[in-house]
Amino acid sequence: MKSKIYLLFFFSTVLFSCKKESVDPNEGELITTVKLEFTDLGNGTKKSFEFKDLDGEGGAAPSKFDEIVLSPGKTYYCELYLLNESVSPVENITLEVEGEGVDHQIYYTSSVNGLNITDLDKDEKGLVLGLESKWTTGAASTGNVNVTLKHKPGTKAANDPIAKGDTDVSIDFKVKVQ
Repeated sequence: MKSKIYLLFFFSTVLFSCKKESVDPNEGELITTVKLEFTDLGNGTKKSFEFKDLDGEGGAAPSKFDEIVLSPGKTYYCELYLLNESVSPVENITLEVEGEGVDHQIYYTSSVNGLNITDLDKDEKGLVLGLESKWTTGAASTGNVNVTLKHKPGTKAANDPIAKGDTDVSIDFKVKVQ
């Protein structure tokens, strides 16, 4: 009888002590670097601008925070890159955002007069993603462009407002069209 009690105790201990940890497959990542790479569609000239904060939000000030400088009356193709440079090798978060595009959306909000930003890429459901965009400048002007990556697992829909979802990163770039 004692051996049955011991076996029952042993199996119940093993059964209840082996808990599985729940893992969120879409858990937010640390994004330390936001890079915008522009190609002038008129002449092919490339320009890159970065925000870099290697310790993440809080802590030390960003180590790099470029002002975006574009020429008036031009059209640029823009690619957005998201990196975690706090680890080695550098983690390319852009690939994760692209792979989980149905759960992400990048928003560009401009206060620059005459600057028009058009999203070019879509996720697998045909909804805006925002890793690729077209920027068309007007006359000389200054202002800001906010770049925000939203995480919307299972809730992304057409014409979503920027308030929907969790913010993975939000950066205000100073922009000068000159």
